[in-house]
Amino acid sequence: MICISQFQGFNITPEQMNLLFRIRIIWRDIATWMRAYLIYTFLNSDPVLKQAAAEQLNNLPTAYRNVFKQYFGDKVADEYVNRLSDYIRLLISLIDAEKSGDTYAINEYTRQIYLNVDNRVNLLSKINPFWQKETFLDLLNNFTKMTISEITTFANKDYLRNTDLYKSILSYTDSMGDYIADGLVKYLAYLREPGAPE
Repeated sequence: MICISQFQGFNITPEQMNLLFRIRIIWRDIATWMRAYLIYTFLNSDPVLKQAAAEQLNNLPTAYRNVFKQYFGDKVADEYVNRLSDYIRLLISLIDAEKSGDTYAINEYTRQIYLNVDNRVNLLSKINPFWQKETFLDLLNNFTKMTISEITTFANKDYLRNTDLYKSILSYTDSMGDYIADGLVKYLAYLREPGAPE
């Protein structure tokens, strides 16, 4: 868990502090808006609601871009945001495929989703030595597995299991956010050490 004492001893601006705490909650936002999109889709809600949820999801990677740009530069920020945006679009497409019962599309989107996770983890573990590849891969794969199960259980009308999964996902996003923010804090401390790369 991130605590304020970790920031003592080196200068972090209020803007940087806000970015660190924002990045802690982005996965909770993804889970929340993904659930909204899932419910709106399967309950045949007004298309305006479904579109609003999709727009919220598609806007979330911008928060990552702001953080990554500040710490890792434009190129890495753009590359990661593109991959995260693809991930979100693939999950949205998976929900639509589940709704239509398209087994081929479900399998293909699922394959692409996990490939996307691998690609994002490879990028992140290369840019920050404090994001261990195996740990990060486990975190993102578990989130993805739970999210896909949430989609499947809702499609199968297993609403009690679905609700339990959603609660587990929200709790899990706290662990994800802590790991990501902790890695950034350690990276900032590392950059301030004598002889660290510019």
